[in-house]
Amino acid sequence: MWFTELAEVREPGREELQRFVEITTRFLSFVLDRRDFGFLWEDDPELLGLARDTFATDVMESANDLRKQVESIPQETLAMHGLVGSPLRFKFRVMDAIGRQWERVRHQFTIREWFKRLIDAIDAALDSLIAAAGGVGSLLKEFKDALSALARTVP
Repeated sequence: MWFTELAEVREPGREELQRFVEITTRFLSFVLDRRDFGFLWEDDPELLGLARDTFATDVMESANDLRKQVESIPQETLAMHGLVGSPLRFKFRVMDAIGRQWERVRHQFTIREWFKRLIDAIDAALDSLIAAAGGVGSLLKEFKDALSALARTVP
């Protein structure tokens, strides 16, 4: 679904990392726009509006900064963080395998479980990318982590 295009690239590199940042923001936007994720806001419905505002301004700016920074990360640093070639392809394939389960999510497990699994898979690449970029894009990660924390609350 979201990550299928990336998962199909045999030797992913910088271009795919930039697309990964874009796709991650597209996924987070999907979460903010769908009623299916209402469990995130059930304890504080005003959080949704605040999340949308924060995402549209600050988080998107952080993501754009990260996407631009990818060009200047040394190749050795990318390799050290598993952000090229087969290690990156593996990460993308895991994200894709989980993401494609969206259509049947209600039959196999809850949306909350699916969301947490996909967020954890995104972390495998996003954490490494932000570390390789010297912290650029941290707000994107922190926003994603905050949404994940809301999903971990017991209903």
